Amino acid sequence: MTTQNTNDSPEQLAEVLKNLEHVDWPAIWAGPPSPGQALNDWCALFSWEPLPDERSLGVRTPTGQRLTLYPRAGQIWAPVRVLATTFWHLRAGDASENAEVLARAADVWPAYEAAARSVLGEPEYSGAWDDPAFPEPPHERHWLWPRDLRLQHQNPYRLAMWHPKGPEDRVTVLKVNLGVAASARSPRAALIDLDCYPPEDW
Repeated sequence: MTTQNTNDSPEQLAEVLKNLEHVDWPAIWAGPPSPGQALNDWCALFSWEPLPDERSLGVRTPTGQRLTLYPRAGQIWAPVRVLATTFWHLRAGDASENAEVLARAADVWPAYEAAARSVLGEPEYSGAWDDPAFPEPPHERHWLWPRDLRLQHQNPYRLAMWHPKGPEDRVTVLKVNLGVAASARSPRAALIDLDCYPPEDW
């Protein structure tokens, strides 16, 4: 049996994106201070409630959405590499349900992309994992997977990407994330994720 772990609406995605239009992105990329009053004050700048973890910072937005700020490799807390959240998550109970998971992800995807377009406008790219025009990573440590891995794992299954409007903005990525398929017999999960990256990461 498939399991729906997260099912936030496209309207909730639009609300999160509207709120992110007004944040101080350079302050986010610089990263939060250590837990304590300084962290509380920093989160208050964005109207966020801090939910600190050992190595990354989770925050709750005014609309109730949880965002996570992940640091760059080898760092704790700062600087921030990506701000991320998940709006939809469906998991197969076994491999026989994988096709159903992919089909349902493909069915709901247009509504989430439309919600993002209503706030951000037309994306620089929108397409599927096997699109010949799918963007390639500009270097080997980029957040986009190399072509061979993308085709092997069909991941990201869908992708829409908005480039930064200026040096103090962000790269916005909406995707259907399938993760890594360990084998053809492994159950898969599909997540609709929103990721925001510093402008220099594109």
